[in-house]
Amino acid sequence: MIKTLNVKRFLIALLVLLIPFTANDCLARKKTKSPEESIQASVKREVILGDKIAEEIAKNMKFNEDPIYTARVRGIFNRLTPWTTRPLPYKIHIVKEKSPNAFCVPGGNIYVTTGLLDFVRSDAELAFVIAHELAHANGKHVIVQMERNQKLSLAALAIAIASRGAGAAIMLSNVAAVAMANAYSRDLEQEADLNGADIAEKAGYDLVAGVTVMESLAEEELKQPWIDPGVYRDHPKISERIRYIADVVEKKGYKLNRKHVLKLLIPTLAEENGQLIFKIDSTEIARAPKNPETQKFFETALQMTRDNFQMETPAYD
Repeated sequence: MIKTLNVKRFLIALLVLLIPFTANDCLARKKTKSPEESIQASVKREVILGDKIAEEIAKNMKFNEDPIYTARVRGIFNRLTPWTTRPLPYKIHIVKEKSPNAFCVPGGNIYVTTGLLDFVRSDAELAFVIAHELAHANGKHVIVQMERNQKLSLAALAIAIASRGAGAAIMLSNVAAVAMANAYSRDLEQEADLNGADIAEKAGYDLVAGVTVMESLAEEELKQPWIDPGVYRDHPKISERIRYIADVVEKKGYKLNRKHVLKLLIPTLAEENGQLIFKIDSTEIARAPKNPETQKFFETALQMTRDNFQMETPAYD
C-alpha cells in the first residue's frame, strides 16, 4: 500500500506468476461445465498461485511472531474477514520491516510490516489499512492488474530468460514491479479504498480512521518527497484519496472527528488528594479543591471541551 518491495522479490514473484497462470486459466475455463464450477476452479487456481508466491516471500522475508503484535493484528483481521464475499482462505502475516507497508498476493494472503504497526496511531487506522488490502484480495485486483500488464510482464520474462535475470532486474525496478507491488491503477485503488471503508465500517471501526491514516501518509510524503516515475501516472494521489474517503464519511452521516480516532485532545476529570484535576490528554489544565461549585464548573468545562475542541484540519496543516 505504501512502498514497494525490492527487485529481487518481484523477479521471483513475477516468474512464479506468469509461467502457469494465464494459459492454464483459459484452458480451465473451457473445461468447466457451470458458472459455479468455473468460480470454484478459478479460486482454486488463485489459491495455489498465491501459496507459491507466499512460499517465496517466506524464503526472502522475516516474520514477526511477537504474541502482542500477533494478538493485535489477528484480532483486527478476524473482525474484518467475515465481511468479505469471495471464498478465499484469508491469512495475515507480520513482516519484520521498518518501513510502513501492507500488501496482498493472490489467494488471500495479507502482509503488514512492523513499521506499519508503529506508524498507525489507533486500531481503527490499522483496521482501515488491512481492510484496504482485503478489498484488493476480495476484488481479485492482483490478477486484474497482472492481466492488464500481461504484455509488459511477458516482455520482462523474456528478458529474464535471455539475460539470466540481469536485464529483467533493470526493467522490474521501474516497470513490471509496479504491477506486482500493489501499485494498482486508479480505478482499482479507489475501489479498494471505498470497499475497504465499507468492510471496516461493517466490522465496527470508525471510518474517520481512513482519512487520518491517509493524512499521515501525506505528512510522510512532505517529509520525504519523491518524483512520480511515470508508470504511476494513473495511480490516485494521496490528496485525492483523502478527499473521496472524507466524502464517504460525510455521505454516510458521520462527522469528520479526528480526535477520537487519534485519541488526542481528550479531556478528563480526576480527583486526587481532595482536589479536582482537569486535563487534556496528559497535560494538566487546572486544579482546584473539590466542592460543589468547582465540581459543577469542571464538569461543564469537560462537556464543552468534548463537544467543541476538535481537530478540524489535517495533522500536517
